[in-house]
Amino acid sequence: MATAPQVPLTDARRERVREMIRDELETAWLYDQLARHSEASLADSLQGMAETERQHAAHWCSILGDDSLLGESISPSLRRRLLAWQARFGGLGLVISQLRQEELTDIYVYEADPDSGNLAEEEREHRAALAELDDHDELTSGHGVSVGAASTFRASLFGFNDGIVSNLALMAGVAGVAVGSDAVIVAGIGGWLAGAFSMAAGEYISVRSQTELHEHQIGMELEELLLDPREEQRELERIYRRKGLSKELAGEVAAELMADPQTALDTLAREELGLDPGGLGSPIRAAIGSFFAFSLGAMLPLLPFVIAYAAGWSHGWWALLASTLASAAALAIAGLLTSVITSRNPFYASARFVVVGIGFAAITFGIGSALPFEL
Repeated sequence: MATAPQVPLTDARRERVREMIRDELETAWLYDQLARHSEASLADSLQGMAETERQHAAHWCSILGDDSLLGESISPSLRRRLLAWQARFGGLGLVISQLRQEELTDIYVYEADPDSGNLAEEEREHRAALAELDDHDELTSGHGVSVGAASTFRASLFGFNDGIVSNLALMAGVAGVAVGSDAVIVAGIGGWLAGAFSMAAGEYISVRSQTELHEHQIGMELEELLLDPREEQRELERIYRRKGLSKELAGEVAAELMADPQTALDTLAREELGLDPGGLGSPIRAAIGSFFAFSLGAMLPLLPFVIAYAAGWSHGWWALLASTLASAAALAIAGLLTSVITSRNPFYASARFVVVGIGFAAITFGIGSALPFEL
């Protein structure tokens, strides 16, 4: 049954409503995909959200007075396909924040649309449900990924990108001096190893130093908790009063938290120091991840030259071209994956990665060509 629209159905308005219908159906498709590859306890919630999204699409169809769009086959956008792919292979926890951001965008749109009814409120319920899924035990106990794992994924992705750009630029600079020289391969191998070990060492020192600092701060907090628990309880009361709780309620909350020393320490670390005691990070894992991420990226521009050398072919301009094309393809993929994290348009993100990476390689090639040296 058609619903009388409050906004006149001009051609532009009809097209806008059709866009919202497609968006709701694509989101329903995404939630169905996530449910298909999730544990049963999580799948039920996701399938419920998918059904609600289809109801939202039906609402907009009733505004148009045409429900034929509900029966059309859906071709999801590249961004939603990437979200489904990342959740399937990396775990639901990897995409929760992006899903909540999409729901927030829908809330903003529906709040401003007189024909939206109570859709904005239902999108708020979806955001709350996603937040509960993010806190679900199965997302942090082996069936998904924790926040730390998501951070590792981001660091690995950017390390991969750094490896491609830095080694391609280095090899292009040497190729500018003498494109057919073995020095291009030597530079590529040196750039790969030097960059990978440098990244690993830097990441280890950085994370180790940060972890030691945080452990020291938490240790001092534990000492204060053991030696002067009353003052720490008062500190908790002050924190919760600054958050807006009444004096009485803040006192009750602080007293209940102080009843368990471990809970009190965890709360003080989070509220007073801004630290998660269980998520301080592993310097060894960070170093290994950085090494392999950078290495994977750095080997891509090197590979055509190595293949040519091993086969006894001339590794001149064609090898440089193959190296550039392989690097551009890898940068495009890295851009696509990054767009899921940053919520950028996938094609824009890919183009930016490619233009920046190949642009720097072109600059170093030009500088190498201008140098008065011979190899």
